[in-house]
Amino acid sequence: MSNIRIIPSRQQKNVKKRTAAYCRVSSSSEEQLHSYAAQVKFYTEMLSADKSCEFVGVYADEGITGTSAKKRQQFMAMIEDCRAGKIDAIITKSVSRFGRNTVDTLNFTRELKALGIDVYFEKENLHSISPDGELLLTLMAAFAESESVSMSENISWGFRKRYAEGVLRSLPVRNLYGLDRNEKGEIVIREEEAKIVRRIYDEFLAGQNTQFISDMLNADGVPARHKGAIWYNKTVINILQNEKYSGDVLFQKTFSPGPLSKCVKNRGELPQYWLEDAFPAIIDKKLWRVTQYEYRRRAKKTMVNQCPKYPFVGRFYCGICGRPVIQYSSRGTGGIMNIWWRCATKISRYRQADDIIHEDARVPLGRPEQVFTQAWNLIMSKRQMYTARVKKVSETDESELTRYHASEMLRLMDEVGKIAEFDYMLSVKVLDRMELMPENKLAVVFLSGIRITI
Repeated sequence: MSNIRIIPSRQQKNVKKRTAAYCRVSSSSEEQLHSYAAQVKFYTEMLSADKSCEFVGVYADEGITGTSAKKRQQFMAMIEDCRAGKIDAIITKSVSRFGRNTVDTLNFTRELKALGIDVYFEKENLHSISPDGELLLTLMAAFAESESVSMSENISWGFRKRYAEGVLRSLPVRNLYGLDRNEKGEIVIREEEAKIVRRIYDEFLAGQNTQFISDMLNADGVPARHKGAIWYNKTVINILQNEKYSGDVLFQKTFSPGPLSKCVKNRGELPQYWLEDAFPAIIDKKLWRVTQYEYRRRAKKTMVNQCPKYPFVGRFYCGICGRPVIQYSSRGTGGIMNIWWRCATKISRYRQADDIIHEDARVPLGRPEQVFTQAWNLIMSKRQMYTARVKKVSETDESELTRYHASEMLRLMDEVGKIAEFDYMLSVKVLDRMELMPENKLAVVFLSGIRITI
């Protein structure tokens, strides 16, 4: 048993000290977990048998860094219990186990000292409440932090070396929907979840926005990766943008500038490594690339709130100045409310200093839907001619995204035919934008590159 000496306060010399122990290991490796269990067992047995103190319990953090106290839930719980007067003394293995951040270590030991609580560091045989305790503790804590910096640099170097060599064993997949590791440590597909991933890509390329997709998954009761969690818009976006679903891996997307710093996005500060065909793909590479092009295309427009009620949000622009065409309401004769589509330059609250001055045009509500219907039916009435044009686009256009949309339009031309009224879902799949032209004409621009003015 270690030679532990707890310094009692003057007021409590004959009272048993309520004593707690603190343990921490910084990784979840088998070796570290064995050390963790051994520490917990040792302090539990030792303090339970010690008649000179009242054993409060062991506070232990497993697989947690010591550079930030906030991340250590058990450590913070112990500090709160100290503040609540439930603990009189703390025992820990060493300064480095208590913390690798000099500022945190000193701040907490000073606070505990002010509360009359001693922290005993076994390895250093040091009591924080002793007269020379803070000086020695400052030196020990600085050494522990320096050791942490060196260790962090070594670990980072090891990761970067593995990135450069394309080694996958350190690649985290626990939170990746549709992927997992088997008993051999190989990355494999979880087919039930992979079906949902494919559904997300299909829905997005069919025109649905990410908020609609997340709402649909929740409405259908599709389970998220973690029990009890729900689908969020951001979750869907992450799945759509993650290259791992195509079987490739981009290493070092983020990095930590220092051992005490948060991870930041790598914007060229460090080299990145792209490993192709690292493991089985859920999404075809071509489909994944097209999804990235489509996501960037939509990101340039304000299509977040697009829905059947507002089918042209983010898809109606002025063909003269390029500014959005938006709904505008005004009261006419007899107090009747009139709603029009007008260029944003003609509405004072949306006007900008550098707007191009041009003639006003007012489009009645409902006309964009009528014009889209007419344009689609025109294509269907001259189907042979437009089929040839769209097919040529699908085969020769330099944009992979435009070729994809042209192929989809060919499929829809065969499936849908003429329409009797405005079809919102069809417009989502084939319409790029509508433009307000001179003389109140409207141009319908399809994602396949076809343009029809009515």
